[in-house]
Order: sequence, then C-alpha cells, then structure tokens
Amino acid sequence: MRKITFLIALFFSVTTYSQEDFIITINDKKMEVDLDQEYSLNLNGKEINFSISAKDTLTYKDEMFSFKYPKNYKISEIDLGDGVTQFVIMTAEGTGFMIQKYTSMSPTMMNEMMLNELTKESISYGFKMERKDYSKKLSSGHEVKVNKAVLTYKEDTNIYELMSIGKKDEGLILVTMSMSAELSPESRKLISMMWDSLSIY
Repeated sequence: MRKITFLIALFFSVTTYSQEDFIITINDKKMEVDLDQEYSLNLNGKEINFSISAKDTLTYKDEMFSFKYPKNYKISEIDLGDGVTQFVIMTAEGTGFMIQKYTSMSPTMMNEMMLNELTKESISYGFKMERKDYSKKLSSGHEVKVNKAVLTYKEDTNIYELMSIGKKDEGLILVTMSMSAELSPESRKLISMMWDSLSIY
C-alpha cells in the first residue's frame, strides 16, 4: 500500500515542464536553438536562414506501447525503481494522464487498489462517487475494461479513468484525470488523442 501511495503522489506532483534547448550541428559548427525561432548561420561565407519546428502531433513509442499527443506538451518520464517507469502529461488546469510501465510484474490486479488511492481523499472530504465502468477497444485491437469514477461535490466534478493490461511479468496501468466535467478544448484534445491512438504491443 505504501508503494501505491508514493506512485500516486508523484503523479500529482509533476505538472509543469520547461522547454529544453536543442543543438544543431552543420559540418563542424554547433549552435543552441529553440523550436519555432528564426536563425541564421554563416557557412563558408554564405548566410543560411533556418528554423526548427515540431509536428503538431507527436508520437511516443517504446517496446510495450505507443500513443500520440499534441506538440505543446512534454512527457515527464520517471524511473520509480523495481522495474516501474512512469510517464506523465498534464495540462495547466490539472487534466492529464499517467502511464506506469511494469517490467517485473503484471499490474492487472491493482485496478481497484489504485482507484481507491486516487479517490479516497476526495471521498473523505465529502465528494460522492459514482462508478461508470465500461469496455473499450484500443487501436491495437485489445479489449480493455476501464474503471471510471465520477466524483461530485457541490459544483465540482472530478473524473478518473483507469485501465490495466498485462501478461507474465510485465504490463501497463493507465490513469486519466479530469478536474472538471466541462473540459477545455485543449484538455479534451489531450485525453481523446491519447485514448484514440493508444496501442499495446
């Protein structure tokens, strides 16, 4: 139980990311650059103008899963030890998702325990929870059960969706978190793009 609580705490703590610099190398010349900026470089007496841009939709892919996400977000990747790696994307308003990849165990029996950890403080505060579990077919063809909890308190609504998939000694847990029933277009796009493109290998 302690380990689950620690993993959840990390999920909520990672909400802002900084833009990283890039280095471009042309022949022997190197210069630091940022995305979507205009630059000029003198190369052998000739001035070259250039810029570097990211595609509007990016893809994260590793040996176990892949998903698409808008370019204006950065994935926070954390090695939690014991064969668990956590990937997080969050919006400024607190909506986003977390994927935990397990390489030493299957997490498929942890759904209810994880959902309980996510919701117990809100329920203690006075939120009422309604379960709206459903099944979903992923773009890779896998049928998964999604545990959905809708928590309401006065005018506030929090929505959590959780699914897990695994086989012997490996698997994934995915959690989405929405802090409002009426999501901004930006937040709605982030969540729907992930669900629509998620593939398991």
